[in-house]
Amino acid sequence: MSAGNGPESTGNASDRLLMAQVRDGDPEALDRLIQRYWSPLLQFAYGFTSSQDEAEDIVQETFVRIWKSRSTWRSTGTVRSYLFTISRNLCLHREERRQVRDGWRDREHLRPRRAPSPLAHLEANEVLAALNQALEALPPRRREVFRLVCLQGLSYREAAQVMEVAVPTVANQMSAALASLREAVGPITESV
Repeated sequence: MSAGNGPESTGNASDRLLMAQVRDGDPEALDRLIQRYWSPLLQFAYGFTSSQDEAEDIVQETFVRIWKSRSTWRSTGTVRSYLFTISRNLCLHREERRQVRDGWRDREHLRPRRAPSPLAHLEANEVLAALNQALEALPPRRREVFRLVCLQGLSYREAAQVMEVAVPTVANQMSAALASLREAVGPITESV
């Protein structure tokens, strides 16, 4: 977490300059912003959707919205948290639509779960599987905090902006998430 100097603040200044150019209608600045954030946003969206195609659609829609609403952008918070907020909202909206759609399906039409691969019995994969299972078992808010901070590298402040909560809430949720993950994976790592 930077206090205003170092790589985070340098990147933020560069991002703000790009967004200011986007706001002024510069498509090349949008291209540079896309190059910079496509991959992190794609990973984030994939964590919600578990579908490469849906994740790509969400990220594409994120940048379409940036371009369409460029004239309303104001330099508050970081550009990174602004982008992740838009992607998060699109993911949540898509998930809400999916739940409504799934609610209309009969139970027989639900997708069957995949059988574990033979590699899942190897020690390294067992730990990874336990970690993934423990991550999915976390309450949604804790899981989201973990993904934003640990997997996407956002600061607590940026994660708080994305989730529209207070920074101490992010810190508390992160602490609880790490404790739950340690508890779930600890016995497996001790036996490996």
